[in-house]
Amino acid sequence: MEESSSKVRQRHVELAQKILDFAIERGLPRGGRLTEQALASHCNVSRTPIRKALQLLADKDIVSPEPEGGYQLAIEPASFPGLADEAMSVEEADLYNAILRDISAGRIGDSQTVASLQRRYGFSRSAVQNALTRLSEEKLAERAPGQQWLIKQFAISGDAVAKSYEFRLACEPLALTMPGFRRDPAALTSLRQSMEILRSMGEGAFDHKLFERTDHDFHMLIARACGNPFMSETLQTHHRRRKASQPPVHVNAFRLIQSNTEHLQILEQIERGQFDLAADLLRVHIQLSHVERPRIAGRGVPIAFRIAG
Repeated sequence: MEESSSKVRQRHVELAQKILDFAIERGLPRGGRLTEQALASHCNVSRTPIRKALQLLADKDIVSPEPEGGYQLAIEPASFPGLADEAMSVEEADLYNAILRDISAGRIGDSQTVASLQRRYGFSRSAVQNALTRLSEEKLAERAPGQQWLIKQFAISGDAVAKSYEFRLACEPLALTMPGFRRDPAALTSLRQSMEILRSMGEGAFDHKLFERTDHDFHMLIARACGNPFMSETLQTHHRRRKASQPPVHVNAFRLIQSNTEHLQILEQIERGQFDLAADLLRVHIQLSHVERPRIAGRGVPIAFRIAG
């Protein structure tokens, strides 16, 4: 029952995030109306889970019910950092991060079972299964014959960040210049709104979580818009892996502000259809992010994939 309840909550959190993404893509402002039927059609689900997801958002004062039915946005959606951290329970999140730390430090092997992880960490079977499921969804682990799970150590090892930048430097700018690159005006507009909000913030008030969401959405937009489906799928998988890992240290707000400005410059060229120039700017952006990324002190810390990038 515990596992079932956790999975149901995770589905509702994921659906609630989709509702927020829908509002951002449509450019809905604070007070914008959300109807169950429109959201159900967009998310390809029935109205019942939509109702649960809207109630979850209402409990967090993100939306508010209207007297005549339906909901309206109680916040400016472009300024909201997202609900990704809500998808797992505290217990499961602690276990997930502990597994990443130990893999990064080389303290556990790449072949594990639910039982072996239970003994090592002292968590419930359902918590271990949910952590492994999340690793699997992020392409960081996969089921093997019998009871074994294989952890993809190359994606989490100590030099994974450098290898990640090498891969992105080779592929991401190229994705912008592939024939058939598709601009999504709604997605570009919503990204610009979030980036402009970040640009208005000083170093002291800079919203790191909003930057993380916007950074991920920006690079995913390029991946999804790529005209080559093989490159698009590969880049999307890689960016999901980057998002999966936790930042090990505080990232200097000045670099994040600088990175957001670089994102805006690239976005402007994409909007103009100047894809070669956008690719050149993206290449410089990735190189700067690699050179200026914070050093990781010590061992056993999750890889810093979610830095400015």
